[in-house]
Amino acid sequence: MPGSPGAGPAAAPADVVLIVDHQLPTPDRDSGSLRLTRMIEQLTALDRQVLFFPSDGRAEPRYADRLRRQGVAVLVDQEQQVRFLRDQGHRIGLALLCRPQPALRLLGEIRDFASHCTVVYDTVDLHFRRLGGQAALAERDGRTDRFRLRAQAETVRALELLLVRESEVTLVVSAEERAHLESLVPGADVRVLSNIHAPVVAGAAPAEGARVLFVGHYQHAPNADAARWLAREIMPLVRREVPEAVLDLVGSSAPEEVTSLAGEGVVVHGWVPDLGPVYARARVAVAPLRFGAGVKGKVGEALEHQVPVVGTTLAFEGMGLEHDRHVLMADTAEDLAAHLVRVLRDDALHGSLVRRAAPRLRDRFGPEEARRTLLGLLAEAGRARR
Repeated sequence: MPGSPGAGPAAAPADVVLIVDHQLPTPDRDSGSLRLTRMIEQLTALDRQVLFFPSDGRAEPRYADRLRRQGVAVLVDQEQQVRFLRDQGHRIGLALLCRPQPALRLLGEIRDFASHCTVVYDTVDLHFRRLGGQAALAERDGRTDRFRLRAQAETVRALELLLVRESEVTLVVSAEERAHLESLVPGADVRVLSNIHAPVVAGAAPAEGARVLFVGHYQHAPNADAARWLAREIMPLVRREVPEAVLDLVGSSAPEEVTSLAGEGVVVHGWVPDLGPVYARARVAVAPLRFGAGVKGKVGEALEHQVPVVGTTLAFEGMGLEHDRHVLMADTAEDLAAHLVRVLRDDALHGSLVRRAAPRLRDRFGPEEARRTLLGLLAEAGRARR
């Protein structure tokens, strides 16, 4: 089915995998897209035909072409998506519905026109947990948007739990989120398919200088909040001890509240096409997230590039990383700044953190883990058709 939904030889129904998400994956812009891109790579390597429905009805050529080169068919128009389900739904063996709103939009049509299909709800992260954390922070600070955020969290919670109940399988990115969902929806089939990271190549020397790196997609509220906290409260403490320290804020879709942070000791780069050189000159990466959910791609990606990470407890949730062994954790501006100063000054600490984190990242987030989960889903989809 490369190029268009009707092209190519007929496939066995269980070999056709439908993926629905809010947009085409943009793996050079956000962690969720990178995870999905690597999942698609696994599916195509397993000789499955993949069909992608973006809910926003758009297909930016660079990202659509990337998928088509992988042999993935992309169908953009929403009316054509529904028409395909009516005409060809019997060919779909597995439907992977990503995030709450895109999943809800097509769940009814998939049930009607692909009735033997195995429906998998991929949470990407538990949105209601992230919104709940954002509401709690707003309540702590006495912000006027706290009531709106709390109501939004409760609405999304109801929607996500409905999707868990209506799907055969639900995917989460950590054992912690699996336990949380299983406590809320007893009997649900919840499985872990986390971020996928390439093997770490050992041997890089610590970067010279004192560059501190934060990477994030800034339309994602936790990242914009972290950037502000980092630039305004944490880095001034670091620069008292290490005056030459510079914070690099890297990532797409930075709003004015982030771009305005640029100044002495803070550089706002925006989106960069290749993060390799950015990581190569970073002495330490930082993840000062005060709310959020899921497993943080920025942490795994930094460790892939052999850059040690300092962050909040939340930033490392679900990763099995230990403080002072694999990473450095703290939850106050003062303690985060102290940890950053330690890594900036101590080559031995820098090396030991990277050396110990590498095998943990490889064991928990290597491609083999994701492949095992996907193979199980595909096998069950095949049995359901017989």
